[in-house]
Amino acid sequence: QAILAQVCARELAGEPRRASPRVSLPNCSRDALRFRTMSVVPPLIALAGGVVPGPLLNLMPELCPLKALLGSVFLYNMPHMVRVFYILKGGDKLDNINPREQVQKLCASGRGDMISKAQSAHQNGLESFPPFAAGVLAATIAGVPGSLVGQLCSTHLFARLGFNITYIWGKGDATAAIRSSFWVLSLLCSCQLIA
Repeated sequence: QAILAQVCARELAGEPRRASPRVSLPNCSRDALRFRTMSVVPPLIALAGGVVPGPLLNLMPELCPLKALLGSVFLYNMPHMVRVFYILKGGDKLDNINPREQVQKLCASGRGDMISKAQSAHQNGLESFPPFAAGVLAATIAGVPGSLVGQLCSTHLFARLGFNITYIWGKGDATAAIRSSFWVLSLLCSCQLIA
């Protein structure tokens, strides 16, 4: 990924591609480069000893780590329920035989903006759960102070709730930036729990 990021940076700067007989690299857009860079920022921050700021953690209540795992399951399923609501609100019946195809058809028909956003928020929640669960279990087994684990858990849940709300109902670049900030904060909590 580091080599790919360097190649993308060179392309964005207008430098010609260097020939490489071993590697075929795709063209890189600014958005693709930003996405690749953003995905590695929280783990790198945690690896370098960076943490969620203390003043923010101090605002958060301590949660029981195992209950926080249940809260995370609720939050990654919340957008799924929102998606079901918007399907029913549009007058459609739920297709429980092939729900993914139904979502694709509704989105292709132009009636699925909220459905698509809810589905994407749900998918992101599913992707965020394994690092969070691993972090909660690792911190608990390693004997990290319960107050810190509990506050990181509540911060993660707060960030995931904010992510869901801004993803599903947000519009515009400012809301997208806020959503990304929630995403970074939630992943940083997971990485700090692991580290």
